[in-house]
Amino acid sequence: MKKLTYYAAALLLAGGLLTTTSCVDQIRVGDGFLEKAEGEDVNEDLIFSSKVYTEYLLWQCYEGLYSPFKSCYTLNSGVMEALSDILHSELGWDENGRMFYTGNLTAANANSGWVQSRFAFISQGGIQNMSNQQKRSIWNCVRDCELLIDNIHRVPDMTDAEKARYTAEAKIILASKYFDGIRHFGGLPIVDHAFSGEEQLSEGRSTIEATVNYAVGLLDQAIAEPNLPWALPDADLNTWAGRMTKGAAYALKAKILHYAASPIFNNDTPYCTEEPQDAVRNLEVWYGNYDQQRWQAVVDACEAFFDMNAANGNYYQLVQASEPTENGYRMAYRRAYRARGNKETIIEVHDRVYLTDWDQCPSNVAHNGAISPTLDWMEMFPWANGQNFDGQKYYGQRPAEVDIFADRDPRLYENMVVQKRDLQWQYYGSDNPVQMWEGAQFLICGSTSWSTTCRPWGFPVFKYVLDYGSDDQGGQGIIDNEPMQISYLRLAEMYLIYAEALAEMGRNREAIEQVNIVRRRVGLGDIEVRNPGLNLISNKDNLIKEILRERACELGLECETRFHDMNRRLLIDDFKKHLRGMHIYRLDDNNERVLAPWDAASGEPFPTKFEYEEYEIQGGNPRFVWNDPGRWSNKWILAPLPPDEINKNYGLTQNPGWY
Repeated sequence: MKKLTYYAAALLLAGGLLTTTSCVDQIRVGDGFLEKAEGEDVNEDLIFSSKVYTEYLLWQCYEGLYSPFKSCYTLNSGVMEALSDILHSELGWDENGRMFYTGNLTAANANSGWVQSRFAFISQGGIQNMSNQQKRSIWNCVRDCELLIDNIHRVPDMTDAEKARYTAEAKIILASKYFDGIRHFGGLPIVDHAFSGEEQLSEGRSTIEATVNYAVGLLDQAIAEPNLPWALPDADLNTWAGRMTKGAAYALKAKILHYAASPIFNNDTPYCTEEPQDAVRNLEVWYGNYDQQRWQAVVDACEAFFDMNAANGNYYQLVQASEPTENGYRMAYRRAYRARGNKETIIEVHDRVYLTDWDQCPSNVAHNGAISPTLDWMEMFPWANGQNFDGQKYYGQRPAEVDIFADRDPRLYENMVVQKRDLQWQYYGSDNPVQMWEGAQFLICGSTSWSTTCRPWGFPVFKYVLDYGSDDQGGQGIIDNEPMQISYLRLAEMYLIYAEALAEMGRNREAIEQVNIVRRRVGLGDIEVRNPGLNLISNKDNLIKEILRERACELGLECETRFHDMNRRLLIDDFKKHLRGMHIYRLDDNNERVLAPWDAASGEPFPTKFEYEEYEIQGGNPRFVWNDPGRWSNKWILAPLPPDEINKNYGLTQNPGWY
């Protein structure tokens, strides 16, 4: 009889299962889901002696799902998306500024204390220290899933159908953890059994092909399980939103194959040629060749999903606007990425009920500049008619001939706060619009104390946060009113995955149609019609660039989609470019700058004359490549593995360029 040592959870409801919003929130599962005192042994016979105990273990598996805002996955309160070109952090204490922007990260310091690497390969102290949840590694959740899969047959008071369904759910979660690892490390050790806390990892890294095949194989097994539903019945959404389904298995399969088919792995040359090259020679960080059939596999997986969705009444659908207005489009987009139980989200993660539930990310550190959108991201959003943004020609004009923030893609206003006459937050009254110009009134928590840190590059983040409300967690705004979710995978991304794979197969017209499906949800014109100069029907390279831009507009900040896109497509120039911010200046009748707020009581109309000035970001956290692009190394495409694990000599190799 194996034994596992679990530690008391911070909060656990005694008895019963959840009764309201989700299978994770109210149970607060951790490594102490049986409410045992710290250090007390819980044996497997007890765990699998009762359905209720086994379900606690399954909820603990769910608790291991990845969320970009959960403390155990953040870079010391910094979001990983701030390593991309759409965000930059000015936080000061996060690992973005201390380790990545400076280039000071090494293999040796990447797994110590508050883990400074992108992702924890293993808990500090090794596999024997699984109770360390400060930085949850891949293997914490892998262990829980394998434990359930190996032992659920022993539970006496569960039906065979329940056992089969729970097993399938655990396999999907397990596949997601392998996908998390693939994105950061490449090939991984394949652990196909439940290991105890005393056991060491004994298998070395597998090839990237074997690792991808293992994760996909788990999903195929879940897909083949007749007791796993395609989607949750409407009657179950209020209680069970967030549980894995057959639809989730089909979609995650496409997402994994999509990453694997990308140039990071599917290439005639390895992404990094620096020593050490063991992982390259062993095909652990690339396939060793380019094969277009890997893209065909993505097409096949997407079509299988869409076919099955159609066969099930098109259960998964884009959230559509209630009215064809800017506000209607904004609300539809917001519900899609944030609201629980919507039928666009295919895999949703519940790491808290409300955004105000305590955690550093994203609401609290947003006040301190940790999640600061760049001008580079602002420019990715097209005009409202679907034409790509060309407002750069108005920069430097005094006054600008056109309001560059009016008549834009409605998603712009949902991702960041911009200078716009009719843009109001809950804190602002109808006659007090948001004022973003230099010296203007930008109120946070009833004061201006955090105005400059919240918007260091001119655009505070709006996505997820929505309203800064009162107190440092935003106590009175929208964020308190509706339970939230993190979208790990939603239907809009499936259309864009399908589009990219079709483009790679030379099927441009079909690819364009998938992109347009996503754009039409927010009222944008068809991309090939509004941008004829790009020749998207015939120009594959331009089309793929547009798909990546569209992904940044639709999916930015959701599980660091843009950062992973830059990695998997090897967008090296975008990693090295100097990111930009914007100064906005209010002008008077003489076109002189007015560094003061506007007040409705003054009797003056709201200002309409502005000057826009772009600038290169420096701040307190400049990135080392901005002033010295030659220091860039492609080693940054994948994260380092901990030398302590490599030195155990069970076959773990280091990623290229890391020592």
